[in-house]
Amino acid sequence: NNRAYFLATDPSRTKTSTLFMVDLPPLKCKKEKTESTNKARDQSESTFNFTNNESCAKEFSFTFCPSTPHDISIRSESIKPSNSINSSTIDFLSVNIKTQLKSQQSSILPKIPTVEWKPLLPESCLRETHFSEALSREEMFVKERRRLALQGITSYQFDSRSGQILFSYGSGIYLGHVSKNTEFYPRPIIPYSSNPATCSGGIMNFSLAHSPQNNRISPLSSPSTTSSSPSSPCCPSLINTLPPRLDPKLGGRNCDLVAFIRDRDIWVTTLNGLETQLTFCNEHDPDGSSALSCGVAEFVMQEEFHRFTGYYWAPACTKEHVERILYLQNSESMVDLVLIPRPGQQGEAEEYRYPKAGTPNAVSDLQIVEFIPRYSDEEATISPVHKRLWGLAALDKLFPWKEYVVRFGWCPNGKSVWVQLLDRPQRRTAIIKIPIVNFMSLSEYQESGGKLDKLCMSRIEVVFEETSDIWINVTDICYFFNDDEIISSKNTNTNTSSPHTMQSPTKLIITSESSGFRHLYLVNKPSAESPRYHIRPITDGNWPIVDRPVYVDTKRELVYFTAKKDTPLEAHVYVASYAETADPYSVIRLSELGYSHFVVMDEKCERYLDWFSNIKEKPRCGVRYFEWDEGQVFPKVSETLGILVKGGNEEEEVRNNEDKRQNERIPIGEFFNFKNSDGVTIYGCLYRPVNYIEGNKYPTLLSIYGGPKSQMVTNDYKYPRLLRLFLATHLGFSVVLIDGRGSSDRGLEFESYLKGRMGTVELDDQITGLKYLSSKNMGVDLERVAITGWSYGGYLSLMALAQYPQIFKLAIAGAPVTQWELYDTAYTERYMGLPEENVEGYHNGNVLTWAEKFPDGENRLLIAHGQIDENVHFKNSELLVASLVKYNKPHVLQPYPTERHGLRHANVAEHFETLMFFWLVNYL
Repeated sequence: NNRAYFLATDPSRTKTSTLFMVDLPPLKCKKEKTESTNKARDQSESTFNFTNNESCAKEFSFTFCPSTPHDISIRSESIKPSNSINSSTIDFLSVNIKTQLKSQQSSILPKIPTVEWKPLLPESCLRETHFSEALSREEMFVKERRRLALQGITSYQFDSRSGQILFSYGSGIYLGHVSKNTEFYPRPIIPYSSNPATCSGGIMNFSLAHSPQNNRISPLSSPSTTSSSPSSPCCPSLINTLPPRLDPKLGGRNCDLVAFIRDRDIWVTTLNGLETQLTFCNEHDPDGSSALSCGVAEFVMQEEFHRFTGYYWAPACTKEHVERILYLQNSESMVDLVLIPRPGQQGEAEEYRYPKAGTPNAVSDLQIVEFIPRYSDEEATISPVHKRLWGLAALDKLFPWKEYVVRFGWCPNGKSVWVQLLDRPQRRTAIIKIPIVNFMSLSEYQESGGKLDKLCMSRIEVVFEETSDIWINVTDICYFFNDDEIISSKNTNTNTSSPHTMQSPTKLIITSESSGFRHLYLVNKPSAESPRYHIRPITDGNWPIVDRPVYVDTKRELVYFTAKKDTPLEAHVYVASYAETADPYSVIRLSELGYSHFVVMDEKCERYLDWFSNIKEKPRCGVRYFEWDEGQVFPKVSETLGILVKGGNEEEEVRNNEDKRQNERIPIGEFFNFKNSDGVTIYGCLYRPVNYIEGNKYPTLLSIYGGPKSQMVTNDYKYPRLLRLFLATHLGFSVVLIDGRGSSDRGLEFESYLKGRMGTVELDDQITGLKYLSSKNMGVDLERVAITGWSYGGYLSLMALAQYPQIFKLAIAGAPVTQWELYDTAYTERYMGLPEENVEGYHNGNVLTWAEKFPDGENRLLIAHGQIDENVHFKNSELLVASLVKYNKPHVLQPYPTERHGLRHANVAEHFETLMFFWLVNYL
C-alpha cells in the first residue's frame, strides 16, 4: 500500500499528539490532468523516514510535530474531485488563548483528491490503564532540549521489514504491527522478573574495574555473571513506578529487540519483556556521584549540537549471530554541579551537571557492546562483551585536540563506524572511519600486549578534515553510500577492500562552509588502496544549503536538498548532480517562488510530499512525483497526485481571499529591506496595528532574538507561533522584526559579525531598521519604542535599554543571559572564545557591566524568568537584580517558580502576557 504514518495533535485533546495514517494516491495514477500545487509548508518541527517494503509498492512514515498548538479534525468534503476518488479535508483549528475563538481558513483546490487521515490508535487503546502521560524528570529534560510543548506521542520508529511501529507514551514503551486489513492495537512491552520491585530479567552483576578518571576512560571489565530468572510479568500499574526507559530503539538482526536507557545504562528487552542489562555504569554508583553514563547524550550535546542520543544499533546486514550496539561512555565527574530548587518544596534542590564557559566538559569514549540475546528463561545467560579503542590507536591519542564527539554512527555495511570530532574552540573538525576489528575487549588487548597498536592505527582513516578562522557549524548532513552503490556507480573502481587495512571504498556527501557559504561536497576514495580522499563541490555560490535532510538518487547520481539560493526569506528544494563531469553551479530549483518549502522524498527519489506556506497562506501539503524526459539530467515536477493537508474546508473559497482574512483580523506582515551602515542588505518584517490609518504613528514593539542559529524574518505562515505579537497589533501597536548581522542562513561572514563581541554590535542593525521605517512613514513612532525578547532576545533587550535608553522607552526581557561566564561551554566558547582568552569581550558583553547605565525612570524594565530554568539559570537574573539594586535602578522582576526556560503552563503564559500588555498599554 501507498501509506503514510505520522504524528499530529488529537482534535479531542488540546496539544496532545497521537499517531495517524493516510493511504496516498498510487504513483502511477495519471489518468487525468489535475491542477498543479507546489506551495510551501509551515516551519513546524518535523522529521521523516522513508522505507520500501519488499514488493514494488511503496510505504513510508513521517513525523509531523507542530511547534504551535494546532488541533486537527477530519470531516467529509462536499466537492468531489473529477476522478471520483473519495476525499476528505482537514480543519486546522487555531485556538486564540485570549478569546478562545476558533479561526478557520480555507483554500480549496478543485480536482485534486484529498487523502483521508485515519487515527492509527483506537480511542479505546488510549483509555487503557497502562497509557499514562506521567513523565520523569529525565523525560521532561529531553522535551526541553527538543523544545517540545506537545504532550502524548512525540516520536516513534517504523520498521518496514517487520511492519512494526515502536513509540513511547509517558513512561511506557509500546509496539504494534501495521497492516492493511487489521486494526493497529499496540501493546506495552512490560518488563517481567521474579522481583517486581526491579522488574528486570537477566540482570548481570558486572563490576567496574576501570572508571573514567582525570580525562581518561577505561572500559568495563568482563567478569563473572549472576542472573535472576524472571518468572512473571510486572503488573501494568507498576510500570510507571519503575525507573524510566528512555530513548527506545527497535533493532537486532531480526528486528525483535528493543534497546533503551535506564539509570544511565543501556538495556535491551525482548518483545515479551525479558530484559538484560548491557552496560553497568550505575552498578556501583547508584547515587550518580561518579557521573558515568552509557548511551546518553550530555547536556551540551543535546542543547548546542542537537544530538539527542548516545547509542546506535548495528545495521542488520551481517550473517553473524552476535548483536552489536555502538555507544558513547561519558564521564561528567569534572563537570560542575548546579543546584536548582524544587518548586513548592522548601529547602530541597536538584543537582545538574552543567559545564560553564571555561570549565571542564564531559569526557567521551567510543565503545561497542557485543551480546547474544536471551529470549527465554531457560536459555543460558552469556555475558556481553565491551570493546573499545586501545593504546596508540585510541582517539584521544591520535587526535589530542578532540573535545566533542558531535556525530557518530555505523557505516552502511556494518563493518566500520564513523565519528565526527570537534576541538574545543570549534574551529577544527574531522570525520574518522574506524573498522570494528580495531575495537577490543580488555582481555583481548592484554593478550596482544600492545603489539597491534600500529596495525590498528593504519586502519583508521581521516575521511575529511577542516579548519576555520571563525567557527564550524555542525549539521546532520552526512550521507554514506553503501558498498553496492559505490561499486555500481559510474567511474568507480570495483576493488572493494584491502586485507591489510580491513577497509572498503568510501564515498559520502557532506557539507562545509569553507567557501563562506554552506555547500555540499562529495568525498570519495575509489578503493581501499587509494592514497587519499578526493573532495569536490557538488554546489557552489553565494547562498547557503539549509541543514535539512538530503535525498540521494544513486541511480542517476543526483542529490536533492533544501537551500536559500533565490532569496534568504524562502527555503526551496533544489537538485544537483554529483557526477564527475557535473558543474557545481548547475543547480535546478524544483519548488515555486513565493512560498517556503519543506519536502520529504521516498528512498528512490520518485515521489515526495511538499509542505508549503507563506506569510499570508496557511500550511498545506501536496503529494507529487518526478517525470523524466529521455536524455535529460534533471527531472520535471509532476502534477499533484493528492493533498495531504489543506488550508481549510469551505467549498467555494479561493486562495488569497483578502476579505475573509480581514474579517478574521489576522495581521499580515510586510517585508522590507534596507542597507545598514556597512552597505549590507538587512531584512525585516512589519506588522501594522489593526486600526492603522495611513500617515499616523503608533507605539512600536521591536521583537528581537538577534543571536546566531536563528532567523525570524521568513516567508512562511506565522500564526499561531507569533500569536503574542499579533495580539499586540490588536491593542494598537506596530510590531517590528529584523534579522540583523549575526543571524543565520546568510553566510558565515554575516553570522560571524558578533564573534568575540556579543551584546555590543547586534543592536546597530535593529536601530537602523527602526529609523528606516520611520523615515518611510510606515507607522513607527521612534518616541515610543519598546523592545522584548526571550533568552538571547532577553539578553539584547537588557543591552538595548542600558546602551540606548534614549531610543528604547522600555524593555521586557525573558530568561536573559546576563553574564556569559554562567552559560554553557559549547555555545559561549563557540562565539566568544574562552573567558581567559577574551577578557575584554566577556567584560563588555556582561549586562552587569552596564548596570549603572540603566535609566533612572520608573516602569522601564521588566524581567521575567523561570526559577527552575536548567538552561539559562535563574542566577543570571539574581545577579542582575543585585547590581540594579546597588545602583538604585528601578526595575520589576517577575519570577515563575514552576517554569523552566520556556513558559510551558497555560496559566503562567497567560499571566505573563497579561503583565506584558499591561506594561505596553500603560507605560509605552
